[in-house]
Amino acid sequence: MKRGLDEITTEEIAAAGGVSTRTFFNYYANKEAAAIGRPPGFDDTDRNALLQGSASLGTDLKRFLDKHIATLAEDEAILRMVGHILRSNEKARGILDGFLATDRDALTETLCRRVGNRHTAAALAKTATDAIGAAIVLWEQETEMSLAAAMDLVWAGVIDASRLLLSSND
Repeated sequence: MKRGLDEITTEEIAAAGGVSTRTFFNYYANKEAAAIGRPPGFDDTDRNALLQGSASLGTDLKRFLDKHIATLAEDEAILRMVGHILRSNEKARGILDGFLATDRDALTETLCRRVGNRHTAAALAKTATDAIGAAIVLWEQETEMSLAAAMDLVWAGVIDASRLLLSSND
């Protein structure tokens, strides 16, 4: 990885891992998938807590996001490395987008069961997953800021934007 993902072959990655190329392809579709891995998805227990939550939807959704951010923050070095790969490799970004779409769909299903409207649930899930991405970008840019603090700042922006939409005279 020191040479960069574009400068290394799948054969070299497999050899460094002590496996054959055939074994490598049993686990990964390509070197980009191996480089970024499968990001942590939303925990089933946390999704169920969001579904069964008794606080406001905003409070329960923020609690859900905070737990996910805490999981991501468990290995900040890997998160930074993956961020570097994603900025420099479009194919890797596409792979991650596929994983995130699957997670967003699962979150949409959970939210749909809570709010009763698929379109609303999809908008909420998109907002939530976009907020996670925005928090990660902010955290990467602000080296003194924790990932949790970045999430708090992004979420405050989401809430402010929602209030603006509600108060508009359109």
